[in-house]
Amino acid sequence: MIPNSCASVEETSSLNTVRPGLTLSLTVLLWVTLFPISGNRTLFSQDFIPPPITAADQVLNSLEKIYDDFWEYQLSVSPMLAAEYGNKAAQGKLPQSGLKTIDRDLKKYFSLFNAMYALDLSQIPEQDRQQAQILINIIENKLDGIRVGEHLAPINQRRGPQVWLPRLHSQLRFVKTEDYENYLSRLEAIPAYISGVKEVLERAVNEGFLPPKATLVGVPEQFLACTSPAPAESLFYAPFNKRPAGTSPEKWSKIQEKAQSVIGDKVQPALSELAAYLESTYIPLARDSFGAYEFPNGNEYYSFCIRKHTSTQLSAADIHQLGLREVARIKSEMQKIIEEVDFDGDFSAFVQFLREDPRFYHESAEDLLKGYRDICKRADAMMPTLFGKLPRSPYGVREIPPHEAPRSTTAYYMSPPADGSQPGWFYANTFDLRSRPIYEMEALALHEAVPGHHHQLALQGEMEGLPNWRKITHFTAYIEGWGLYAESLGDEMGFYQDPYSRFGKLSYEMWRALRLVVDTGIHQLGWTRDQAIQVMMENSALTRKNVEAEVDRYIAWPGQALAYKVGELEIQSLVKNAREELGDDFDIRGFHDHLLAEGSMPLEILRSRMETWVQEQKAAQTVENGPQENSEED
Repeated sequence: MIPNSCASVEETSSLNTVRPGLTLSLTVLLWVTLFPISGNRTLFSQDFIPPPITAADQVLNSLEKIYDDFWEYQLSVSPMLAAEYGNKAAQGKLPQSGLKTIDRDLKKYFSLFNAMYALDLSQIPEQDRQQAQILINIIENKLDGIRVGEHLAPINQRRGPQVWLPRLHSQLRFVKTEDYENYLSRLEAIPAYISGVKEVLERAVNEGFLPPKATLVGVPEQFLACTSPAPAESLFYAPFNKRPAGTSPEKWSKIQEKAQSVIGDKVQPALSELAAYLESTYIPLARDSFGAYEFPNGNEYYSFCIRKHTSTQLSAADIHQLGLREVARIKSEMQKIIEEVDFDGDFSAFVQFLREDPRFYHESAEDLLKGYRDICKRADAMMPTLFGKLPRSPYGVREIPPHEAPRSTTAYYMSPPADGSQPGWFYANTFDLRSRPIYEMEALALHEAVPGHHHQLALQGEMEGLPNWRKITHFTAYIEGWGLYAESLGDEMGFYQDPYSRFGKLSYEMWRALRLVVDTGIHQLGWTRDQAIQVMMENSALTRKNVEAEVDRYIAWPGQALAYKVGELEIQSLVKNAREELGDDFDIRGFHDHLLAEGSMPLEILRSRMETWVQEQKAAQTVENGPQENSEED
């Protein structure tokens, strides 16, 4: 959302003016096409008067330039993104890192900020105005993130070069020799990238911007998994174990030798040097406290995190109270199921029974992954009942890499790249199978795959008629709100048929409600890690392993966990309102298709968009059915 320090577009529009010197509008260009100049006639001769350039034309033309500028900048700072969109020169590059990138981003986003606020958006149609407001929100989040120091904590158990670099090859396609050579070029760029990361960490230390020590537990082991194996057995070498078709054994042998040399002489030493700095300097200086209020800018940092991830102006206190209400509501529903299965004991005893009974857990990683694939196959078959438009991109189920799994959450999703070189991937955690209960699998699969993130994000990547930057825009409350809402659609898709699966669905909903309580408790109210773990253990069926991983995630990523419930409640409210307004004319497939048609956006804009859709549906039904005569009883 627009920060408190800045007025909204509507509030400032009367103070803004349109910049002069704009190009001819599309309207004029259309007239030139339809009425070409001939003989001595000129476009502006007395017998030909072009339509005037309106204020709306000027604003829209300016916006197109800003959109192009913003998109080109995204491509310039993200070689992986540029490669997806056809830039071959970017295929062998890594992004830049270091303090210079922070200064670079600050300068660019401030320039875009000024350009956007120089326009009177009240002159243009609502849909165009909403799109401009989406970009304003993105830019202001970028600027506010730099202002509060979001960039000064680049490493934890879930984020950093020790996580994404060894995972990089799994997101690439290896078919031709050139693909391997490009990957080698990226490996060769790792030392420069690592140097920039260390530069940022040193700045953070100098400014006292130190993270909680709890967020760095296990990080040295993650680095060790990258650096300890011999080059030919390392995580980075995996693609070189299979020779591409058409490559001679001699040439392939040279490529393999070079890969081992680059990994052993450049990649591993660079990661080892950073790991040594972390262990000798950074981690010992990290603080023993947990809340974001302990950062140098205190509560301002957490307020920014709430705005960014929920795209609302809700306060931490508002969200905490909302969480308490949701926890009470969901727990009462869970109690009904405990009574339904005739369990002799209270809530605590029931969840202990679920955590300990072996029938609720798979015995092998293969069985767990097979279970998820079976659920996804069943969900695929039911998708046409809830959606009129399905994505073209396929998806698959993978296990989270072993070096990452011990400190990772239960699952995550990665979108298909724009070049179609990969499907979407639902990553499931197979580490410690006794913390992955079977009764939660349906809800999790629906969230991460379909109708959740894969359906949502694959469609967004395939949007047509909108600027490319819209395809990569992620507002957390929209993205994760939809994922949680997708879990609730399982009832209509034939899932949750037994009471334990229904309890698992409620358990996952409780998990997200508890996030509202625990995240704000840690970062606003000063809760300890143990206090947060205790609250989650007492009010959910999550295993202790999952709870500990989740609490550490909330400590490391302030505000992100708030987005799920806040977003889901907003979508549920929109569905409820649409059903009430449209009655028997309500079409769930049309509602879903429209909600997803333009991809991620702030919740306020989403509400406006869906309320407009409802009014359009009512108007269409009025036209179709004709005016209704009033009747009175005698």
